[in-house]
Amino acid sequence: MNLRDLEYIIAVARRSNFSVAAEDCNVSQPALSNQIKKLEKELGIELFLRLSGEVRPTACGRQVVKIAQDLLGSAQQIRDTAAQYQDPEAVPFSIGLTPTLAPYLTKYFSELFRTLFPRMRVTMIEDLPHNMLQMVEDHELDVALVAQLNHSPALDFTSIWEEPLFLAIRNGHPLQTLQSITPEEVPVHDFIRLPHPFGYELEARLPMPGPASRAAKRFDLTALRFETICRHICHSDDCTIVSALAAEQFRQDNWPLSFIPFEAPGNLRNLGAVSRLKCPRKPLLQKIGAYILDNPPKGVTPTFGA
Repeated sequence: MNLRDLEYIIAVARRSNFSVAAEDCNVSQPALSNQIKKLEKELGIELFLRLSGEVRPTACGRQVVKIAQDLLGSAQQIRDTAAQYQDPEAVPFSIGLTPTLAPYLTKYFSELFRTLFPRMRVTMIEDLPHNMLQMVEDHELDVALVAQLNHSPALDFTSIWEEPLFLAIRNGHPLQTLQSITPEEVPVHDFIRLPHPFGYELEARLPMPGPASRAAKRFDLTALRFETICRHICHSDDCTIVSALAAEQFRQDNWPLSFIPFEAPGNLRNLGAVSRLKCPRKPLLQKIGAYILDNPPKGVTPTFGA
């Protein structure tokens, strides 16, 4: 039995599928299956029930998976402890950003890391909040930038900045004269939104557009990418929500869009860095927070250390 075996059984338990688990572990499906069979033979008991189209842990398997998770966590703590005594810049750093943040922060964070840690290799990964939180727990990310509303209580949350929300409309839109807007005033028949939340409390009060509400549209749009929606809004009467960071970037790029601020309450999101409870990279996070406090991206209010 070795740590790799433990990674295999955890992956199978999480995915309920040998093939998908093998992809997660970067091995072939036969290699993973054979190794688990060897482990079961060594232990003298089955860890998984092989059902039609599904794999489930046995009662013993569930206990073994829990112990394996604890053991792998301890092994990672050993690696993390060793990392604390290395040159911080010699250890690569990975940071996750959501699709509504990454396009507007790549340049900013590139400059930040080049200033603070010029010799460090940094990887920025774009993904959805729930995927990134799991990646932080699985030690695949050092830090993920998410809204406090979306973060997991099993992880540390360090507040970095607050950011207001706007309604984006094309220049010349009938709503452009408004100084501010409430979620209830957003026209349901013209509203398009992404399937995942941005992390603002007021999103729960926004209209939920559906086929019936948009049935009168001669040209309709369903999109997975935020920028696709915003480009569509440039030449239509539709509208969507945008963060301050995105609004500032669109202004700089001279997009023909106007932005109406939402009224309180719930119009601000607390954005922060999520990390593991005993992550040894916390000193780096302190330096990053201090840099943001002194040099915040345009449109946000720093909250680090507040």
